[in-house]
Amino acid sequence: MAPRLSIIETIYDQRAPNYDDETGFHPRQHADYLKWMALSPGLKVLDLACGTGGITIPAKRAVGPSGKVVGVDISSRSLEIARKKADRDALDITFVHHDISDLEVVDGVSGEQFDVITCAAAFVLLEHPEAAMRNWAKLLKVGGRVIIDVLTKDTMVAWYVLDAVAKEMGIPLVYDRMRFDSLEKVQMLLSNAGLDGTESFMCESYDQVEVLADKPGEMFDGLIDRKGWSEAAYLGFRDPMVRAAAKDRFCDKLKGKVDANGKIMEQIQFLMGIGRKL
Repeated sequence: MAPRLSIIETIYDQRAPNYDDETGFHPRQHADYLKWMALSPGLKVLDLACGTGGITIPAKRAVGPSGKVVGVDISSRSLEIARKKADRDALDITFVHHDISDLEVVDGVSGEQFDVITCAAAFVLLEHPEAAMRNWAKLLKVGGRVIIDVLTKDTMVAWYVLDAVAKEMGIPLVYDRMRFDSLEKVQMLLSNAGLDGTESFMCESYDQVEVLADKPGEMFDGLIDRKGWSEAAYLGFRDPMVRAAAKDRFCDKLKGKVDANGKIMEQIQFLMGIGRKL
């Protein structure tokens, strides 16, 4: 497995045991995905980066015994939890431990067979998203849809500024949320994969928070020094010289985001990419 994928697997393996207990937007987002998927009995669903089954499990209930649901994820611990939940509810779901960007060798996935392909809260983790989207498009039936999400610029602003600094300095990250930071870019991604992206949209905000940002240096340290599952994502900042230079850039960039009271109004909002195969 590539080092980058190993880091991602480590992050989500660490997060998996408590993922279903986390507070935040994920449960509401999963419910919205099910609404946007508009499932009915007999449909075939491919849930990429399925995690602990937040979408996969209810999708199988919606398509019923005559339908098919496959979940793919790089985290083996997440899949263990998803399988246990499916077994508990006697749901026939195929779970596969694999890189979601490379599905050619995955049994039961090839061919134009899926009505819906989803990738919730994970598309920014792909190293080659354009190639992945082209590959996913090949798996859709005519009329089938792929549904993805990416964070808006106004979501988790401090993280967005940190990402911008990393990109400028060539500091490697396991994700890239800046590549598709506008609806136009998302639609172009889908169009280049041969899909109609005109159904794409910006969803409603899941939350709005006023963040005190009058001490950007402390904010930078807080982001970089976080412990737990997110720690592995910022290894590129560990060198003292790199960290010092990155901190200066972060502070300068954040000033342009702060209002007169030293605060930032943040959203939890997504650009929803919906690509239909015509």
